[in-house]
Amino acid sequence: MKKKRYAVVGVSHRALGMFIGPILGPYSDVAELCAYVDLAPERMANANELKKTAIPCYAPEQFDRMVAETRPDVVIVATVDATHHTYIIQALKHDLDVYCEKPLTTDDAKARAILAAERKSKGRVTVTFNYRYAAAPTLIRELIQDGQIGRVVSLDLNWYLDTYHGSSYFMRWNRKRECSGGLNVHKATHHFDLASWWIGQKPVEVFAYGALNFFGPDGPRNPSRRDGRVCPTCEERPRCDYYMRWHLDEWRGAPLARKQLEDHVAALQAGFSHYKNVNARRCIYDSEINIEDTYAGVVKYDGGAFMSYSLNGSCPFEGFRLGINGLNGRIEYESIDKRQGQPMPEPLRQDITLIKLFGERQTLKPIEAGGGHGGADPLLQDDLFRGRNPREKVVRMAPLLDGVLSVLTGVAFHRSMTERRPVTIRELLTGRAPKA
Repeated sequence: MKKKRYAVVGVSHRALGMFIGPILGPYSDVAELCAYVDLAPERMANANELKKTAIPCYAPEQFDRMVAETRPDVVIVATVDATHHTYIIQALKHDLDVYCEKPLTTDDAKARAILAAERKSKGRVTVTFNYRYAAAPTLIRELIQDGQIGRVVSLDLNWYLDTYHGSSYFMRWNRKRECSGGLNVHKATHHFDLASWWIGQKPVEVFAYGALNFFGPDGPRNPSRRDGRVCPTCEERPRCDYYMRWHLDEWRGAPLARKQLEDHVAALQAGFSHYKNVNARRCIYDSEINIEDTYAGVVKYDGGAFMSYSLNGSCPFEGFRLGINGLNGRIEYESIDKRQGQPMPEPLRQDITLIKLFGERQTLKPIEAGGGHGGADPLLQDDLFRGRNPREKVVRMAPLLDGVLSVLTGVAFHRSMTERRPVTIRELLTGRAPKA
């Protein structure tokens, strides 16, 4: 069987672990890496050195030349969110398939441009929503698809980012809306995609609120209103609650903690090497932060369901709580990780509860596979590089429209909160504002 050839655009830390390593390793019998495209030559050189390869390297403006010289079958896009559309559209013009990291893009105009490009192309876009592949979300989808609770009429989804994870978004490029679209897009598209996928319905309207409560210059725990501070050299770190909660050993100068820090920062910094004077651990109170950390809203779906959703970017714990109500019953699930000092431990997975409207209550235990993100990453990679396993009960691969709708739900959140009105997905798909 002929191997598929893959070009990777954006040789990021994520791309190395999620795509490049697997292509060169367990999927090398069916996949072949043929090109890198990146703004930073040193990042591509580092990837070749790290993987002991000699993959051809190209600058972004050499994309057409890359296609002509290396002849990829698929382009994998793993750049900063706001640039995804550029490379997706270029690949589609060459009739190439695209695998794109979530979120697909950052605003409605870019989403419309991608949709138009795919309509004209023989290529197709897949968005890599790995959360669909985790054991509990998959089982929830199976239960609803099997009709266990009947037609879904409402769901409650409350998502919590702890003080470590939540604050990390305000240290990096994610904190600028022009790069990430805000957490309402960059982070919440995962959640909006899961909700639509679980219930088998498409979003049609959103009403929402949002605020910056914890971070930015007005953050209540900001030691002083001063820009340009950088962890871990900031002299004010003993007065920073977020720093001291998660980096006490680093502050004490413990050798092991210092080595772990240096390795972690080096990996993060690799994603910033084409910028000047940029650090991967910038201050969470800088004035350039222009995204929110708290959201609440309601989403209406085409099948009649409503979702009550919230996202809190600075909680004492990490995880989410879910309740899905159908005409014949209810599904409950909770995944809460009460971290006790280690930054990124394995999450605590709870059981799924299935409650019939006039019947029994069942407890179901998802069985997780090994691997990243609770076993989700290897299963997603199987689908991408080997094709869907026909024995799977549900389809987890996300086509372009699913990626678009998840982004537009996030865009609608921000537009609703800023314009103080309900926002329809239709107006975002068409680019035409509703008549007054």
